Amino acid sequence: MPQTKSSTTPTSGTSTRGISFCNWNDVCEPGVYVDTEYPRYFRVTGDSLVPNGSPTIHASGFTVAKISSDPMLVKSRIQHTCAENNLPVPQ
Repeated sequence: MPQTKSSTTPTSGTSTRGISFCNWNDVCEPGVYVDTEYPRYFRVTGDSLVPNGSPTIHASGFTVAKISSDPMLVKSRIQHTCAENNLPVPQ
C-alpha cells in the first residue's frame, strides 16, 4: 500500500522518515534545517551553537525540519530532500 504525504506541519519534536521537526529556537545540533513554511534553509555549524557565540541562531520562533546532520550538504541534495518530503523547496 503506498504511503500518502501529509500536508500539515508536524508538531515540534516529531520525526518523519529521518527528518526531525522542532522550533528554530530549540535547534541544538549542527545540520541543515529547512523552514516548513517558506522556501529557505539554514546551515547550522557547531560554532553557531556555542553559548554566547554567534548571534545567527537567534530569531523569532518558527518550525524547521532538520534534513541532514551535515551543515555542508550540497544545495541540490537539500532541494531533492525537500521535494521528496513535501517541504518548501529553496531556490
